[in-house]
Amino acid sequence: MMVQVAIGHAQFESIHAFTDGNGRIGRALVSATLRRRGVVRNGVLPIASGLLARREDYFAALGAYRLGDPAPIIDLFSASALAAATCSQETISRLAAIPDAWIAELRPRRGSAVDALIRAFCEDPVMNQNDAEKRAGAGEVQTYRAIARLEEAGFVTEVTGRKRDRVWAASDVMAELEDLDRRIQEAMGR
Repeated sequence: MMVQVAIGHAQFESIHAFTDGNGRIGRALVSATLRRRGVVRNGVLPIASGLLARREDYFAALGAYRLGDPAPIIDLFSASALAAATCSQETISRLAAIPDAWIAELRPRRGSAVDALIRAFCEDPVMNQNDAEKRAGAGEVQTYRAIARLEEAGFVTEVTGRKRDRVWAASDVMAELEDLDRRIQEAMGR
């Protein structure tokens, strides 16, 4: 499977089909291939974190691929996938514990907007007002009150700095994802 993923990515990056966004599309192609082949069912395997840790090796491997040697890019993708999968196990456990910790601290009424948003922010850590209202199953006023409780507790942070079209991020979830990136890069640096 990693052979197909690595070669598909390398081929796309070699074609360099667009003037901008090739890297993002190349990473999306990796995720789409892994999902389509059933390797990943929920979420994304952050292979790019490992590739970033070995950026020079990545570019050298792409160069070798363009010269007809696919082995370096396959090896690098395989090592990055292994590091990402191994490090993700810890993150999965940590992320699963977050909603219970938030509920234990805030003790929201079951089925309330706060209760619904705790679970929602743990699934989708970045939301705008419309997303939050839909996920809370509440109106604008109730949703803002619920978000205010989550902000006061330090669980979510408004990230736009605007009064309109605001967006909030789940601080603990985002911190865990950043830590996952760091751990993958450390594992690849060894």
